[in-house]
Amino acid sequence: MTSSHQLNRSLTAALQKSAKRAGEQAPSVRGGDWRLATVTAVNGDGTVEVDDVMDVRRMAFYTSPTVGQVIRIDQSSSGNWVALGPLAT
Repeated sequence: MTSSHQLNRSLTAALQKSAKRAGEQAPSVRGGDWRLATVTAVNGDGTVEVDDVMDVRRMAFYTSPTVGQVIRIDQSSSGNWVALGPLAT
């Protein structure tokens, strides 16, 4: 038989783990982020699609995106993405 104290500890641990996981996945909690991604589609509306992210807005200076290009993308704390373009080789 499990004591109420053990149940409380188990519940507390589960809630902490769940909150940590949610925070790691929510940009509003963890702040902005950036990464490298591969362009998978170039859209005519000023956006590109990369890896698993759709509708990434291109910066004005990123004028020649091509499929297969590895670029830097940034995510704001509100979850919006921006494509900065390729890094120097």
